[in-house]
Amino acid sequence: MMKNKEHLAKKILKWNQRHLLSSTHITKADIAQCFAPSFIVKVNGREYKVDYERYLEFLTHFKSNIHSINYDVQEYICSSDRVVAVMNATIVRNDHSIDNFETMLLLKFDENDLITLWQEVYTKVGETQS
Repeated sequence: MMKNKEHLAKKILKWNQRHLLSSTHITKADIAQCFAPSFIVKVNGREYKVDYERYLEFLTHFKSNIHSINYDVQEYICSSDRVVAVMNATIVRNDHSIDNFETMLLLKFDENDLITLWQEVYTKVGETQS
């Protein structure tokens, strides 16, 4: 039986907040908790077909200067195999700079409720020093 997709979207956002920090170690097993063995990542018009190894390489570099990530989700729109999250994301870097983004995230899931598509469109809305 398929789980509630809003619940799955909340789960992956919490997963990001826990694993995508420079202070944490991430493994392929961590990625396998939420993602199918091969999946597609689309970000602002760029498309990547990835597996656990390739995504681990990307995430290791991506998280290298992240101190924290916070999400302010305005809305979840759900169907049987996908969810869209409309949100603002705030990333605090290790140098204390802050990046703010307006984001729409589309997640598609397989029959095991693992992510097969991560499609994100975002706009950076400002940069400040704390």
